[in-house]
Amino acid sequence: MAGKWRYGILGFLSFFVFVLFPPNSFAKKGSEKSPIRIQAEKLTYNKNTDTYTAIGHVIIKRKGSTLEADKVILNNATKDVTATGHVKLVDENDLLTCTHMRLNLITRLGTIYNGTLKTKEGNYHITGERADRLGPERYRVYNGTFTTCNARKPAWKFKADRMDVTVEGFAVARGAKFYAGGIPILYSPYMIYPTKRKRQTGFLFPVFGGSSKYGPMVSESFFWAISEDKDATFTESYLGDHGLKHGLEFRYARTSNSQGQLNLHYIDDNAYHGNRWAVIYRHDELFNNGFYAKADINKISDNEYLVDFSDDIPGESATDARRDNILKSKVTFGKNWNKYSFNGEFSYYDDLTKRNNDYTTQRYPYLNFTASEQPLLRTPFNYTFDSTYAYYYKKEAERLQYVDLYPTISYPLELLKVFQIKPKAGFRETMVWPSNVGPNDESDFESRGIPDFSINAYTVVQRIYKTSSSKAFKHTIKPEVTYEYIPDISQNSLYWLSRINKKSLLTYGLTSFLIEKKTTENGESAYRDFMRFKVFQSYDFEADKHEFSSISAQLDLWPTKRISSKTVATYDHESGNFTRLYETLAVLDKRGDRVSLNYNYDKAITERESTKQLDANVWLKLTDTINLIYNTKYDFEISDFIESTYGLVYHPQCWQLDFQIHDIARSEDGTIPSETQVRVMFTLEGLGSFGTK
Repeated sequence: MAGKWRYGILGFLSFFVFVLFPPNSFAKKGSEKSPIRIQAEKLTYNKNTDTYTAIGHVIIKRKGSTLEADKVILNNATKDVTATGHVKLVDENDLLTCTHMRLNLITRLGTIYNGTLKTKEGNYHITGERADRLGPERYRVYNGTFTTCNARKPAWKFKADRMDVTVEGFAVARGAKFYAGGIPILYSPYMIYPTKRKRQTGFLFPVFGGSSKYGPMVSESFFWAISEDKDATFTESYLGDHGLKHGLEFRYARTSNSQGQLNLHYIDDNAYHGNRWAVIYRHDELFNNGFYAKADINKISDNEYLVDFSDDIPGESATDARRDNILKSKVTFGKNWNKYSFNGEFSYYDDLTKRNNDYTTQRYPYLNFTASEQPLLRTPFNYTFDSTYAYYYKKEAERLQYVDLYPTISYPLELLKVFQIKPKAGFRETMVWPSNVGPNDESDFESRGIPDFSINAYTVVQRIYKTSSSKAFKHTIKPEVTYEYIPDISQNSLYWLSRINKKSLLTYGLTSFLIEKKTTENGESAYRDFMRFKVFQSYDFEADKHEFSSISAQLDLWPTKRISSKTVATYDHESGNFTRLYETLAVLDKRGDRVSLNYNYDKAITERESTKQLDANVWLKLTDTINLIYNTKYDFEISDFIESTYGLVYHPQCWQLDFQIHDIARSEDGTIPSETQVRVMFTLEGLGSFGTK
């Protein structure tokens, strides 16, 4: 019986779940039958009325739930249950209390009086003087409130005189009020709210914002739940001096292995004096036979589009475009086996520095088939194979078909059970078929075969340092040397292929690892990387001068679980200067403060400009409710900040206010003016966000 009581009570409580907070968070599945335990000071049965009565500290337990009350009466004939006096139902992590509860175990209809529901997930607090279940999916709540605040006087809450709810339909609230700090600030005599557990078609909250360049901004979106696997969002935005902008986002998920998204943007730009648009398409497909295909398509109307609407193209595509002035679109496909892999790509590049893209080199397709190192038949030799085909295309210039084949064979061996040695020989055959060239240009088929040889030798030295009874470190040193040789092959007739010069290069260095081992109280071992260091240098026997290369090194440190750093450096021993230095440091303390620093220096060796930039990100927890944010990018080459963000996050127990000022500096050539953006976001825990982001 108690099992049926649980199902009836939970079914009756579902109106709280589906009306006042996202239903997916608290959807519960029926469990298998489990033993029921009933405790009471007195348990009687009336044969005339076929009624069971439990009185005095009644406790009914079933796996995952417990019902307590002063008195519980069950009419076995009608299946009506009445619980009175300090009624408390604990179901997993949720708690329902009330003074009086009536329900029927067959119809599951009933009433709760003076009820309060508290949930652990989401921290929802819901009350009602009376709540009736009128049908399988129909409920009515009188004088109900909702909040996510724990305080006796919550910072905010919603209250309604009466609410009629139809699950998978709508909730109709009468006399709805929103209280902030106990003061009613919003009132609606009649409010309709969708209560579908599935996505619901309708208007979304408007978004407000502003920019120092273009003035106030406001947008409104309409969400269309087309079907279970498709939806669309239509957005109309007023962007100050730019004017009215139109947007469409269409998403689909045919299966868990097939999904994608299409974004369209269009604006008759008053500031630009012309029509502007963007098309962004993403698709991922995993076929049953293991083949995969991915699409990442990005097209914009003009080279300045990303300057004004950088948020339209998400992720790495926009970042790469702003950094390299190249916007890339690609379709990739392939399949991976145990020892083989096949990958392909169709690529198209938009050069954002040029008005005419006809002379930009495109690559489609690019095909690559690789065999990883594996035994050659039943011999002691190993082999690898790498092959590439590519077609390079320019609309108004030459076009090339490119084929590269590179098989290798090696013979791993061990010397004195200490040294691992692996000689390897390979032969690289490269072929080019040019087409669409001028009458005075070379257009003959070209090929080039280049053999190569290498030998690699290394050994491993290890030692264990025990620092305590429960902690030890294992230190590993791996010295390594590699010699690579390419003979001098005649390549005088080559026009399309770059020369491969004679090579006689010796590379030597070592790698060092430090791993921490801890023994837990139950005797289990836990391992953690503590340090990884690698340093190497080359000696070029063919060089006329500067035989020794720069010294390259990388150091990774994890001194504690809350501190990590990575250093990559290239040091020119002849000039005594670093030509490349990359350093990242991340620190996190127990309070929740976070600091990360990234320094990147890359000295220009050719016509490419030098890079010298510092990125800093700080999250400072001033109090339990107030956090400060500071993010900045500083360019040492121009001695100025590229962009900075200053923010304040105020987060009491049940709501949050984010305030940010984003400063974007003027471009170095002055073509892009500086801009200041103000972002404000107000969040009610459990309901969502309002504002801009």
